[in-house]
Amino acid sequence: MGALDLCVKGVRLAEKLGASQAEIVASAGRSLSLTVERCSVKSVEEGYSSSFGVRVYIGKSIGISTSTQLDEDSVEKAVKRAISLARGTPPDEAFVSLPGEGKPVEVRGLYDDAIATLSSEELVSKVLDGVRALKNVDETLDASGRAGLGVAEDFIVNTLGVERTHKSSRLSFSIEALKKGENGEIGTGYDYFLTRSIRELRFEEVGDNAARKAVKSVGGKKVENGRYALILDERTTLGTLERIVGYGANAFYVLQKSSYYSGKLGSRVASEKLSIIDDPLYPSGWASSPFDDEGCPCSKVRIIEKGLLVNYVTDSYTANALKIENNGHASRPSLAEKPVPSLTNLQIAPGEYLDEELFKDVKRGIFVYDSSLGPVGGSTNISSLIDHGFLVENGEVKHPVKNAMVGSTVFEMLQSIDAVGRRTMNEAGRIAPKIRIRSVKVSG
Repeated sequence: MGALDLCVKGVRLAEKLGASQAEIVASAGRSLSLTVERCSVKSVEEGYSSSFGVRVYIGKSIGISTSTQLDEDSVEKAVKRAISLARGTPPDEAFVSLPGEGKPVEVRGLYDDAIATLSSEELVSKVLDGVRALKNVDETLDASGRAGLGVAEDFIVNTLGVERTHKSSRLSFSIEALKKGENGEIGTGYDYFLTRSIRELRFEEVGDNAARKAVKSVGGKKVENGRYALILDERTTLGTLERIVGYGANAFYVLQKSSYYSGKLGSRVASEKLSIIDDPLYPSGWASSPFDDEGCPCSKVRIIEKGLLVNYVTDSYTANALKIENNGHASRPSLAEKPVPSLTNLQIAPGEYLDEELFKDVKRGIFVYDSSLGPVGGSTNISSLIDHGFLVENGEVKHPVKNAMVGSTVFEMLQSIDAVGRRTMNEAGRIAPKIRIRSVKVSG
């Protein structure tokens, strides 16, 4: 019996045993991971796995059970365990319903057979190409890194007519280069790529980029305490806004009243120069999918529009509890847990500034790259070390900085954005420009 048929059979059994609603998710696939230490391949791990999870409701009481075996006997046992757990669980009054049947749109470029069939020997060879490119820049560099390949076929069935299947493949590679300076100091450089397509492999480019960044980062100096402009590169822009929006606009935290964006729909939370969407339907996107982890059709969501908060990202539970639209952003931390909303492919709209224009009027600032500045826990406070940065004086990029710490708040930082770059970086559907923040506190 195929995996989809097993899921259908399990859902019907759950109904027969007294579930008012039930859902079964299953996944089968291949994983391949490789680690690099001291410029050599240290380990290669390859595996094939299958698993499934059962979620049942008896009224408003939930029961969840999982198994790593995808066969009739295991499904039957897991369904019975979930029913037993639900009978002993207090009701969740905020629960309304699982999502019903909808029609997902097709998303192109999520599966590439050439990636799915890539062998461990081929991946090792390509990673070593990246390491050689790094060493070609500077033979004295050391490096560590990781490559990961994942192939999966997922299935979701529930009692409300949802019946989904989906195949996907992904490949990633990251590397960090280390350069020892004359005085024993260490400079580091980092680069990576994410892809769904075998045509977009960039092992050598990543190795070369990481090496050049490491060489340039040697000679870092402390900066004076004070207020500085910050120019964030594309990756820092993306990482920073993912952290801020990923918590603040998450309907789960809004429902818990722990989000700093609770009750702020329609309010100004950022500069009017900032507009953000999340797009799980982007072709070949790293986190794209036609449907979310509950089988609800995904949709593109406008989160911030010209500085105004216009939407939260939701799943069925939070949308029903908050009485707002379910935009299909459910993500399952594990099969043993309930889904929660999550960002997919965050995309920041470009502005009108050329790269050189972002720098030329800066009297005292820091160019921050390959970093992430975000709030501490669920608070509005931002206290982040600048991992990689250069001092900017009178529009000119000077020396690397070290031990510089940014102190701000979510609202101050986003409302202080005074320029957004015209050019964007697109990394498998995750899109961002450079941005400039007018003034924040920096301690050296």
